[in-house]
Amino acid sequence: MGPVSQRRRRAAIPVMVLCAALSGCSSPPRPAASDRAIALYREGRASAGAPALRRAGPGARPGASSAGPIAMTVEDAVAWARDHSAELAAQSARAEAAAAQVDAEDHLENPELRITNIELQRIRERDPRVSTALRFPVTRPGEVDANVAEARVDEAKALAEAREIEIALEADIRLLFDEVLLFDAEIAAADAVAEARRSLATWMKGQLAAARTTAVDEAMTELTAVDAEQDGVDLRAQRSAALAALLSRMGLDPAVPVRLLGAPKSAWPPPELPTEAQAVELALKRRPEIELAAAQGDAADATLQAERAARWPWLSFVEVGYDFRRENDLGLGWTFGLAIELPVFDTHRAATVAADTARKAEQRALGAAVELVTREVRTSLSEAQATRALVTELRRRMNPAAERAGAEAQRAIEGRNVDVGRALEVDERRVRLELRLLRFVRRYWTAVGELRHAVGGRLPAEAGHHGRNTEPGSDAER
Repeated sequence: MGPVSQRRRRAAIPVMVLCAALSGCSSPPRPAASDRAIALYREGRASAGAPALRRAGPGARPGASSAGPIAMTVEDAVAWARDHSAELAAQSARAEAAAAQVDAEDHLENPELRITNIELQRIRERDPRVSTALRFPVTRPGEVDANVAEARVDEAKALAEAREIEIALEADIRLLFDEVLLFDAEIAAADAVAEARRSLATWMKGQLAAARTTAVDEAMTELTAVDAEQDGVDLRAQRSAALAALLSRMGLDPAVPVRLLGAPKSAWPPPELPTEAQAVELALKRRPEIELAAAQGDAADATLQAERAARWPWLSFVEVGYDFRRENDLGLGWTFGLAIELPVFDTHRAATVAADTARKAEQRALGAAVELVTREVRTSLSEAQATRALVTELRRRMNPAAERAGAEAQRAIEGRNVDVGRALEVDERRVRLELRLLRFVRRYWTAVGELRHAVGGRLPAEAGHHGRNTEPGSDAER
């Protein structure tokens, strides 16, 4: 190999090293957004239906492995949904980023090292001259506080959105959980109605065989029995849909078997509702609109203070330096300088007036947020109280009559009296009234769900009723 080839080879080595370095620094091609979304969907679907989620026993969180179905209380469901909500996790990450930005804004400007008067002619003549100086920017009073307050507004917005997502998620979980338990009670009542009508249909068949009734009456009774069975089928389908919606909201596969543990929603009276003052104060502590309005008011106040301070002369910078030259005696080359901003052409009067107006607007915005939250809580609480009073009154009127009718019907049936058919009809109407009453009970728990959303979480009376009942309220495999 000749000298020319060796030189070319030596020249090519740095080029190859540079290309390798550049290729290492360059990022690989990223997959398409749709491919990444599909991968996340498949990953979430696999984790949602994993066999490790199966477990049994009250009080344990979903995730422990067991051969039985998942047994969960409403608190377990809420906690699981919070931990596995992708939307809540994303917004919480944005809130953390906004909180980090608050710390980033809380600082003074860095000093500046200035090196000037470097003349080549003097260096050539062996008489160098260099001037160095350290310039310190002087921040006006209130500027850093205003920047921090603005960053806190962004943090409050991110936290408010995260809190709103969490409130809506918890309200949905609790409402769907209540719906499944309510469907269990309605299914039991519908089965009782169907059983009563089947008993009446059986008795009518005996009467028809003894020629004591007509075939039309017997056919009508049989038809009503079949109709009652269809009501039970419809309620079971609605319960399956509600359970699937609950599991989907939690991030679980709707096909995962579960058992819901909790007190029966048909039990009366339910936990006490809070007073208006308690509910409003609880909402004002939890609702994110209050924190956001307060943060915006603090930012407007900090901006006003900064604009007021800008109306007065203030130091722009302070500079300390040293001139290195031969003619200076040792230690006597120190220099000092400063600059003062004079608000002559721009007195910041208009900006101060604007900031003051903005502060007053934000103060009124806080009052408006309080009024809005109060109105929402008052409306939801009034609906819940009215429905509760309605159900209580219906039960007060219905229970004595239903108990008496049931006792009389049972006595007639056991005694084989001539009015056994009438007794069966009375018993069927009694259980049908119970089913109708459960419709009003559903209205009450729906109103309670709206109240939970208004106050930003569970109600005070529910704090001691976590639903950790060892008796299964429902079973997806039942």
